[in-house]
Formats: sequence, structure tokens, C-alpha cells
Amino acid sequence: MTVQTSHHYRSSGGIQSPIDDQLYDLLQALTSKCEAIEAYAKYEEDADGDAKQLFQELARDDTRHAERLLEQLRNRLNR
Repeated sequence: MTVQTSHHYRSSGGIQSPIDDQLYDLLQALTSKCEAIEAYAKYEEDADGDAKQLFQELARDDTRHAERLLEQLRNRLNR
């Protein structure tokens, strides 16, 4: 199934995205969260004290958000 979207695959050649905007947005948000979690782990290695705790907290929060995004993706894909 090919779906026309408003912000993906803009082309005069008629290329259309295989996914709709909502699915694309969920995928992009999940990717961003996963990248942030990875970055926080690297930053935590260089930090100490309060900064270390902050990066740990941010990673926990983003992990929780990533899990929610993944759940929404699974639900959407199982329709």
C-alpha cells in the first residue's frame, strides 16, 4: 500500500511514501529518543556528581518515552 504524505518523499517524479505521516512521525520520534539515550550514556561517562545524576535521569525518562513510542508503533502496525 502506498500512501501520499504531506512531508515525506516530495518529488515531481511521483514517488510516494510507503507509510503515512503518523507512522513516520512515530518512527522519527523513537529514533530521536534512542539517539538521545545513547548520547546521555556517553555524557554520563564524562560527568560526576549532579551532572552524572542528571544524565542518568534524562536517560531513564527518554527510555520510558521510547518504550511508549514503541508500543504505539506496534499497535499501529498490528492494525
